[in-house]
Amino acid sequence: MNKELIINAEKQEIKIALLEEGKLLELHKDIFNKKFSVGDIYLGIVKKILYGLNAAIIDIGHSKGAFLHYNDLGFQITKMLELISINKKFLDKNFEKIEKKENSINNILYPGQKILVQISKEPISNKGPKLTAKICIPGRYLVLIPFSEGISISKKIKKENLLETNRLLTYIQKIKPNEFGIIIRTASYNKIEKILYEELIFLIKKWKKILKNLIKLPPIRVLSEISKIYSLLRDTFNDDFKSIYCNNNFLCKEIYSYLSLIAPEKTNIIKYYKENIPIFKKYGIEKQIKIFLGKNVPLENGAYLIIEHTEALHVIDVNSGINNYIKKNCTESDRINNILTINLLAATEISRQLRLRDMGGIIVVDFIDMADPIQKKQLYEHLKEKMKNDRAKHKILPPNKFGLVQFTRHRVRPELNIININNNEKYKNSPIDYIYRLEFIIESIIKNKNHKRIKLHIHSFVSAYLKKGFPSIQQKWFFKYKKWIKIIPRNSFGYTDYQVFNKNNEIIYSSFH
Repeated sequence: MNKELIINAEKQEIKIALLEEGKLLELHKDIFNKKFSVGDIYLGIVKKILYGLNAAIIDIGHSKGAFLHYNDLGFQITKMLELISINKKFLDKNFEKIEKKENSINNILYPGQKILVQISKEPISNKGPKLTAKICIPGRYLVLIPFSEGISISKKIKKENLLETNRLLTYIQKIKPNEFGIIIRTASYNKIEKILYEELIFLIKKWKKILKNLIKLPPIRVLSEISKIYSLLRDTFNDDFKSIYCNNNFLCKEIYSYLSLIAPEKTNIIKYYKENIPIFKKYGIEKQIKIFLGKNVPLENGAYLIIEHTEALHVIDVNSGINNYIKKNCTESDRINNILTINLLAATEISRQLRLRDMGGIIVVDFIDMADPIQKKQLYEHLKEKMKNDRAKHKILPPNKFGLVQFTRHRVRPELNIININNNEKYKNSPIDYIYRLEFIIESIIKNKNHKRIKLHIHSFVSAYLKKGFPSIQQKWFFKYKKWIKIIPRNSFGYTDYQVFNKNNEIIYSSFH
């Protein structure tokens, strides 16, 4: 898989697009002077105990109190509180209850108490940040866990090579300091011991920096997560990355410095972009945002998804559209296979949409009904396979008797859509969105080589817009696709209505459902 990272540095923020085979896979925003990011570590103050929820509200400087549940305290909590607590008597009095596993947060925390916490989920909607007391300091190859003793290793390494697993575990056991746990990440595979040792020392230095900050008056950030670009490279960079384009020279040098540490042999893929055309427009990212971040998401075979959202639930409906790929004289077997094809294509796009938008909570997908249990299983396995590369925790259930697939996915940042990417309401359903979507449909039809001649029936005003100027949009399509698309104005159509006909005057795509 060829991957590209496109970085658009603007005055107030940096937009980062991850492309896989030219398709937009992830989109991130790094806002300058952003106060709260996943991974940041704070020395906070317990504001109040929520007895009914077995949770606490922690003041870390956010306008809304941050939420810490009992289950996110971790077994290391007593050691950590011993280190920073100002009320030793309270701890001594309650250690006995903790050891007896009386699972109540008020046995551990009290209002006014200092506590070390890490952000596990950014503020979303009207909610404050979500916290964990299970502190971890991630590196490229290792993750350091203070107040722990365990060593664990990436499942991928375990699965692929037993000898390498034993080598890494033996070496880390030898160099691991007391009262520190370590997770060996996938990137450690076949790395020399010197590199692992140097990173361990670097992570321990970070922890010592946190300890020095514990004497400061809370709430205060004691360790900031590195920028979104660096964390993305740290967690995902591999041999699949073929190029990194950035329109800021200073940022290019910073990325070069970081990459020379984690992958010096790949520094040549960093390229400074200095053309006049905006970088996101040059690499087709603007167009993909307009097409794929709306409510209706078109698929390459003429089908489409409808994505509806609430705060905790997302519903995705798969529609076949009116594409006439199922011919009038086709057999029942052809129809069944066509439905399976649409569902498989939809599953692939859904796995991408979840990462692109960072959709979380409960997701319900209504695929097109299939009676054959073998095909249902094939769809389920295909969806699981496509979701393998998703770094967010998720669980997928098999299709139920209603044909619905349900799964959960963990989300750590606000969901993306066209509006919050562009920070402007005017982008919602704008005319350019419609033209981009129309072009995507035309391109999908042209890829199907069965259609020699194409006629586009469309509203008169839109027809005039597509034909005006030199070169017109119609002429640009001809230069791009080497095929002339005949445009026929229809006064009876609405502004966003269209029909696409083949040479036999059969409708092959239509906005009329």
